[in-house]
Amino acid sequence: MRAAIEARAKDVGSRYKGRFAEYDLNNEMMHANYYEQRLGPEFIKQMALWVKQEDPGAKLCVNDYDVLTGNRLADYVKEIRGLLDMGVPIAGIGAQGHLHGDSFDAAALQNGLDELAKFKLPIRITEYNFPGQRSKFYTGDHAAMWGFWEAANWIPQSSLYKRDWTPLPAAAAYEDLVLNKWWTRWSGAADRQGRAELRAFYGTHKVTVNGKETVVTLTKAEGSKTVSLQ
Repeated sequence: MRAAIEARAKDVGSRYKGRFAEYDLNNEMMHANYYEQRLGPEFIKQMALWVKQEDPGAKLCVNDYDVLTGNRLADYVKEIRGLLDMGVPIAGIGAQGHLHGDSFDAAALQNGLDELAKFKLPIRITEYNFPGQRSKFYTGDHAAMWGFWEAANWIPQSSLYKRDWTPLPAAAAYEDLVLNKWWTRWSGAADRQGRAELRAFYGTHKVTVNGKETVVTLTKAEGSKTVSLQ
């Protein structure tokens, strides 16, 4: 088993070097850590080192469920701390979005994100489905995966689009957030010194001045950025 996992880790690392933004190192370890149980707790670190041997820039993440509900938050925090103390090169935290009820506890969600943020690692909401498996809307007629299209979704009732691609209300809400509320659109004139200053969301922006266009990326780490178009 050890030899097979080593070969797999090195194959994935070399084959996808520089092509994947992030990897799920070993999924849902909090619930069933098959390899650790058979090969010892230090083996998770070894798995990571094999991948990074072939792809030194690989960003390896943990991923688990029932965290943002608060049910297993403390367990997840303990697991992540243990992996980091062991020297496992964890670069991000995946918190699954299967909230499984008809609604969610906003306070529990906020608390979960706040607690995970203490590790000062990027947090990703993964495997999103809502409403979920314990919802009154769930009928059991599920497909084999999660997603946003009713025809290929583990919980069809959580889809953004029907089988014929008709958008559901959730799709409209998503588009409104991403393309309106979380999108920076601005036009105007510079002041007498030729400056124009505005607040913008983090991300990639297209800036056009007098027909001259440039693309600018603003990150949280930078905080602000000055663009000069002569």
